[in-house]
Amino acid sequence: ELQLRRRKSDVLADLPAKRIIDVPLEMAGPQRESYDRVQQEGLVRLRSMGPDIRVANVLELIMRLKQVCNFDPVTGASVKLDDIQRRLVALVAEGHRALIFSQFVGDQFGVSAIAARLFEFQPLVFTGALSVEERDAVAAQFGSDSGSNALILSLRAGAFGLNLQRASYVFHMDRWWNPAIERQAEGRSHRMGQRNPVTCYRYTIENTIEERIDQILRSKQQLFDQVVDDVSLDLETSLSRDEIFSVFGL
Repeated sequence: ELQLRRRKSDVLADLPAKRIIDVPLEMAGPQRESYDRVQQEGLVRLRSMGPDIRVANVLELIMRLKQVCNFDPVTGASVKLDDIQRRLVALVAEGHRALIFSQFVGDQFGVSAIAARLFEFQPLVFTGALSVEERDAVAAQFGSDSGSNALILSLRAGAFGLNLQRASYVFHMDRWWNPAIERQAEGRSHRMGQRNPVTCYRYTIENTIEERIDQILRSKQQLFDQVVDDVSLDLETSLSRDEIFSVFGL
């Protein structure tokens, strides 16, 4: 019946500002061709199911398309990573460090693939595959004066419990579409002890599944923000069956 709301800005009045920058990108060439092919093949499969189609089938296609928005499965091209790489060159030259989050961990679409492409920045990797001791060692190494300028984290493993104030830039390679989890991830850098303003980049590929679902959840988040901060929004719980199917015109 009663809820006590305590905002971070109320408790930590001296905390530097946090700025969110949405980065819409256009996808072209082989990566766009792969996306269109996967989407078309997926839609043919979904329609062939007829009345047996389930929400899980649609969510499976959404996940597959999100992966292609990260990397072309054929050539490895990534318009997102090209943009991140360009920004990192400038940021590192100015003495900054960055956190890069992805919900995927593999060497084709996720953390491992990002680390391989950003080898010039001597990135460290933090995923659920690491033991507790290994996670502590990675966090400590990034917090020291090591030459690692980027820490690449899986969103599920790295969103909670870490103190990473040495980084003042955060990149969301892909969106979990759960604002509460994203803000928790940003909070690894934007917390007590941070001396610099924190800038967070959130990537969305135009004319893809990412843009369509982002538009739906934005409208819902605006309503929830009027009541309480960091409300959790997940596709399975926040979108109705009709909304999920309508993403593909089904």
